[in-house]
Amino acid sequence: MGHQLEAANQNAVSKASKIEVKQTEIIDFCQILLDGPIESCFSYIAEMQKSGHTLVSLYMNLIPASTRRLQELWENDVNSFTEVTMALGRAQNLIHQLSPIFMNEGNISQLKGNALLINAPGSQHTLGILILGEFFKLNGWNTTVEIEISSEELKERVQSQAFDLLAISVSCDDQWDTIKPLLKEIKQASKNKGMITMMGGALFDHKPELVEVCPADICTLTAEEAIAEVSELLLQKNKFN
Repeated sequence: MGHQLEAANQNAVSKASKIEVKQTEIIDFCQILLDGPIESCFSYIAEMQKSGHTLVSLYMNLIPASTRRLQELWENDVNSFTEVTMALGRAQNLIHQLSPIFMNEGNISQLKGNALLINAPGSQHTLGILILGEFFKLNGWNTTVEIEISSEELKERVQSQAFDLLAISVSCDDQWDTIKPLLKEIKQASKNKGMITMMGGALFDHKPELVEVCPADICTLTAEEAIAEVSELLLQKNKFN
């Protein structure tokens, strides 16, 4: 079924953000994620592509919107924690299986750097950082995604390996309170003293005012913004080197 799906194109990212997904499509896809099996999810993605969507637009629009709805269904006691967890597991499985197709036309040969993408220690949100990782891979980054990592493990990781970019997904207020001192410790420990730091995640969706006071070099709300801002910052750094 995967071979029937359209491959992602690097130049399609900006166009994909303009392709709208209907609320009815989000509701339908959520129900498929809840009901399973994974083959039904593939079939729905294929049907969406036949109606004019690209795989990139579905990564940017359908899947994130559907996971937000699943969270709301749980918070409103429409579906149980177990049901929502299984649905999110199917969405994660879907992203993993679609990854080779998504990367098929990416400009992977032009390596732009090494990126480490993580959830803030203690976070349980996984899909956002997985999707962001796919877009960075598509745009030529050697990307490592860590779903669960402790503060100590993170410091050891950046100390032993020279990363050009560290992206952290922050999902709740408790993480925000600890992220500034953690970021300072990471920069001190980093093998690459010029490492770019970036933050995003669910917390900034709920509290966009925090973007202005974010301690990272870059703070973004979308994958498209993240790639554009990192590219611009790298360009500026290279001019001075």
